[in-house]
Amino acid sequence: MSDSPFKFLRAGPPPPKVNLLPDALFFTRAIPIAADTPAAEVTAQVELALESLAPFPVAQLYHGYYHPPGASAALVFAAYRRRFTGEQTELWTEADLVLPTFVALLGAPIAPGTTLLLTHAESLTAIHAAPDGPAQIFTTPLAPATDDLPANEAALAAAKAELIRVVGGSTTVVDLATLPVAQPVASDGTFTFVAGDLVSAIPAATAAAIDVRDKDDLLARRRAHTRDLIFWRVAVGCVLALALLAVGEVALGLGRGLWQKTRLTQLAAQKPTVEKIMNAQALATRIEDLSTKRLLPMEMISLVFTKTPEVIRFSRSVADNKDIDRIVLDAKTSNSGEIPLFKSALEALPEVAHVEVSPPRTASGSSTTTFTVTTNFKPGSVKPAAAP
Repeated sequence: MSDSPFKFLRAGPPPPKVNLLPDALFFTRAIPIAADTPAAEVTAQVELALESLAPFPVAQLYHGYYHPPGASAALVFAAYRRRFTGEQTELWTEADLVLPTFVALLGAPIAPGTTLLLTHAESLTAIHAAPDGPAQIFTTPLAPATDDLPANEAALAAAKAELIRVVGGSTTVVDLATLPVAQPVASDGTFTFVAGDLVSAIPAATAAAIDVRDKDDLLARRRAHTRDLIFWRVAVGCVLALALLAVGEVALGLGRGLWQKTRLTQLAAQKPTVEKIMNAQALATRIEDLSTKRLLPMEMISLVFTKTPEVIRFSRSVADNKDIDRIVLDAKTSNSGEIPLFKSALEALPEVAHVEVSPPRTASGSSTTTFTVTTNFKPGSVKPAAAP
């Protein structure tokens, strides 16, 4: 059966990339440091001490120091750079931490007087917890292993006994069966190492000092990491903002849909009432028009007659309730020259809005010209005649 797709998520983040270097390549010294000394000054004091202690310039050393907050001394460790090949240092490029193996256990809660024994392939390291200062580090080489296993075990036991004697004796000796193994980094940046039942925690601030790589390279690395972290947080913030906007848009769409549905439901419920009101309003308007506005054909004809020349006679008039302000008159005349004058006279009336005259028509062999004049009066300008 294949592994669960959630196995990776349950496993949590992977452990950091840590290069543990052979202890035998480093020498160690304890440097007195005032408890309230700032971290930047601690680094300067360590480098100044290395200038006087080491046989090589600081620029030719891979070095670091362990100085937990409040400690009265710093444990300095350094190695000559030429002890490491180019192939070895190339592996450090992608590492999160590069340090001697014994340094990984300096964060363990070790009681004063206790000695930890670390067995490497070619050396043996003792970490002795001193009661009044930083841990003391002792390293001794081991003879090459042979095919005689009992002899190898006897030689190792003798080397351990001799190393404990060099340490000066110890109330408690913890012989670690395995070298420290890095665990996933905590959320606060703390590095954790486990060796058997022993757990060592190295805070992020302390981890920066114990890394033995070139300090300028480490500074550039930390700046690049900080920049990448800022970019990552900005990118995550943008993604979250876009997701929030998308959720808001969906919520608005759903809300708008519900609001629109509610509005349409209300409109549908109110539509019969509105139609009833509109019909009543239209009926009331019609009744008002019938009561206050009515067709006045005789009054309109009388106004037209006031400007009609004697040579023009009317044969028919047409008025319609659909347009109560218009009168259409069929006329004839023996003098067609009067027609334009007649039109101008009608247009001059203050009650008249517009006058249209059809093209004159004269029958063959006749002297009479017929035409149609349509007069549009201004609304409300024609008044009913007074009752006798």
